[in-house]
Amino acid sequence: MSITALPSGRYRVQIRKRSLKFDQLFDTRKEAERAEAEALARAQPPDQDIKVRSLWARYVDSQLFGDKTENTRRTERTRIQPILEHLGNYTLGELEKSPGVIYDYMDMRRKHISPRTKKKLSGTSVRLEIAALSSVVEFAKKRRLVHENFVSRISRPASGRRNRRISNEEQGSLAIHSRSEHETLARAARFGLLVRHLGCRPGELCALLISQVRLERQEVYFPETKNEEDRAAHLTKDARELIHLQLETVPEGCPYLFWSVSRSGEFTPYGYASGVRLLRRKGVVESDYHSHAGRREFVSRGIEAGVPLTTLKKQSGHKSTQALEIYDNGLSTAPEIRAQLDRLADTVQLENLVGAMAAVGMTPEQRQAFLTKIGKGGEVTFEQAALEKSRR
Repeated sequence: MSITALPSGRYRVQIRKRSLKFDQLFDTRKEAERAEAEALARAQPPDQDIKVRSLWARYVDSQLFGDKTENTRRTERTRIQPILEHLGNYTLGELEKSPGVIYDYMDMRRKHISPRTKKKLSGTSVRLEIAALSSVVEFAKKRRLVHENFVSRISRPASGRRNRRISNEEQGSLAIHSRSEHETLARAARFGLLVRHLGCRPGELCALLISQVRLERQEVYFPETKNEEDRAAHLTKDARELIHLQLETVPEGCPYLFWSVSRSGEFTPYGYASGVRLLRRKGVVESDYHSHAGRREFVSRGIEAGVPLTTLKKQSGHKSTQALEIYDNGLSTAPEIRAQLDRLADTVQLENLVGAMAAVGMTPEQRQAFLTKIGKGGEVTFEQAALEKSRR
């Protein structure tokens, strides 16, 4: 029983379960018992026998799915397909009781050879598939089909960290081909350069509408970004020039700045993956180039140049300045950072020297005279400071 009689004569109903938290006072035991029964009844999932495949169909028809961005909906539709193939006939109850089924699925998928790349699936690909399943179970939670999103507790493969940046040679090559007579190649080159100059996500730029380009205000507007926030990004001179070039090529009736054409002949957001493959095949960039490299180059160069992280965050759309810390990796050898570290080292050396002189008993006057003397040349060690003291 979760009912306690209090000294005041009232009754306390207190339920502390992982799936149910309830704590209220009642005047009579009968009221407390009724409230306890109702709370426990509400906690029982009405239908854990629903299968993943059926739940996905309900989710797709829901307002929750409809409110997501077009890019998110497209990603979930793609990533859920292998889930439905291998786990679609499992019920929610079966998956919740046997999470090993999901882990076995991930192990199987990590060994799968992609027909497109001819390589094993990456941890990122498998992680996105599990994320799609998690979205479906989260929907089930909101509909009280399960107590909690049990998929959120599943340990997923870590996404591989991409340290790839764009070399000066690649940027020069992209700039040359951005004016190519081969329009498909030029479009791919402009796209890569704009990601570099804007610092945006490739997925944001590929769906950018012409109406969201505000040249008079020197900005582009990204609505409903990954962090569910609208964002305006500044257009530099180079970015504006690239947009002007791209606008001249947009077909009549196309709403997108960068576009692809579906099999049915409709304009769709730009399929930049095919653009990357074209750039690689034509030798415009190296074989390991990917679109996100432009975003990394933008942030990395900003950090190297001393641009405040808050400024970079506003332009790139990162959720926090902490999220930018991953770009610090390997930047300590950049020329600008080297100079800053050298200046810091000079300051520390002088502070240590003053401490050394104090340690050997030099008076403030002696220290000042000595610093004036050495200021005309050369580095001074602790031993030299001690030797100077002995001479005095």
